Amino acid sequence: MKAIILGATGLVGSHMLQEVLADDFFDEIVIFVRRSTGITHPRLKEVISSMMDIASLQDEIKGDVIFNALGTTIKSAGSKAEQQRIDRDLPMAFARIGSHNGVKIMLNVSSVGASMNGGFYLRTKAEMENGTKQYFPTGVHHFRPGILTGKRQEFRFFERVAKGAMKLIDPLLVGDRMKYRSMPAGKLARAMVLLSKNEAGKPEVLHYPEIMKLLE
Repeated sequence: MKAIILGATGLVGSHMLQEVLADDFFDEIVIFVRRSTGITHPRLKEVISSMMDIASLQDEIKGDVIFNALGTTIKSAGSKAEQQRIDRDLPMAFARIGSHNGVKIMLNVSSVGASMNGGFYLRTKAEMENGTKQYFPTGVHHFRPGILTGKRQEFRFFERVAKGAMKLIDPLLVGDRMKYRSMPAGKLARAMVLLSKNEAGKPEVLHYPEIMKLLE
């Protein structure tokens, strides 16, 4: 199986890359990055690009599954427009070209609360979900975790504070509220890889309970 990973240097994407490199089920892994990861592996191919002209990369967007772990903040992106380009437009562009090139399924890292009626961030994620689904109407899965835990390359103050609070709040989130629990990025990455290997019958949208069930 040939896997394509978007966002392989990020919190979830870096875990995902390690998962597929350690799994012989994937005979080739292609990652699209702005700078080299420094990782060398016989099954790994790095495509280094500014990601400004995805059409020029169409010959490289070929495989069986696309893992989309792209995500940023307005602070890191520099503007709302640039965040939308990264979080929404790039996944949609890869979905369009990938589906045309024969990719069968796409798995997205989205967010709990993603909704067209939500605020800027949650609406952007919902637009990404809807936009990628049009190219994979029966082969797309949106993972909607709560706050993700793990070591990021960039420091996010408010996220760090929220993570501390979630340690106390998580046990109180039961029933319908369980979907808001925090989740280790490594577990999310592993769940996404496991689903890609056995997609049949899995839900299109997965929250905390559905994601954790994949790991059982």
